Amino acid sequence: MVLCFDIGNTDIDVGVFDSERLCGTFHIDYTKGLQKWDYIKPIETALANNGIDKSKVDGCVLCSVVHNTTQGVYLALESVFGFYPMLFSNDEYAAVEVKAKNPQEVGVDIVARCLAVKEKYSLPAVVIDMGTATTITAMDESGAILGVSILTGVITSLKALRDRTGLPIDENLIPPKHVIGKDTPDAIASGAVYASAYAMDGMIRAFEKEMGTAANVYCTGGISKVIMPLCEHKNVINDSLLLEGLKIYYDKKIKEI
Repeated sequence: MVLCFDIGNTDIDVGVFDSERLCGTFHIDYTKGLQKWDYIKPIETALANNGIDKSKVDGCVLCSVVHNTTQGVYLALESVFGFYPMLFSNDEYAAVEVKAKNPQEVGVDIVARCLAVKEKYSLPAVVIDMGTATTITAMDESGAILGVSILTGVITSLKALRDRTGLPIDENLIPPKHVIGKDTPDAIASGAVYASAYAMDGMIRAFEKEMGTAANVYCTGGISKVIMPLCEHKNVINDSLLLEGLKIYYDKKIKEI
């Protein structure tokens, strides 16, 4: 059994792989910037709650964009399992070329998702992740990252609207029947859902124009299941894209050890 850990801005996503099969996922709530001792119990509790016998875990890989938390979780995983996890980076095993001005600015989470697309899907591609922020990444026909666009995530925007106006929000985001809202909840849902879908269509068109080619569109992030089916562009939704990228990295690297 191999576990893939992704430290995001709001929680830690974990993928459980039995050989090549993703057999389960779960989340671990955490606080940023703590020491390893603070993360050991939440990790062990999450493993127990999800029926995972840590003695049967053969390896794990860690991806993090939260730099002040990476070391604490890394050391906590070593304490829990008795071995250090692989730390995902864009090295020879990931081998994703980044053509941005400063390749180090492109987050390892983006690289992991693009690695999964490069290995599993058709190129060129536009890769959309709808999380705390929404990132849109262009990949050329060789699998290289051309660049990224970042905008505020849908739920993040809704929370900002609530905090500034006091208006009630529904994070479930059920698409209303009409774009023109007839009451406040429907008006907010319309703006969040339909405007986001139309924005994605517009950004995909703009990306394809600059790339000079039509692109395959791959989407991930929980809210993508609500937004992306409303888009005109055909797209593939894969909630586990990043975790699958981490497993691909693990498999490549373990062969060299």
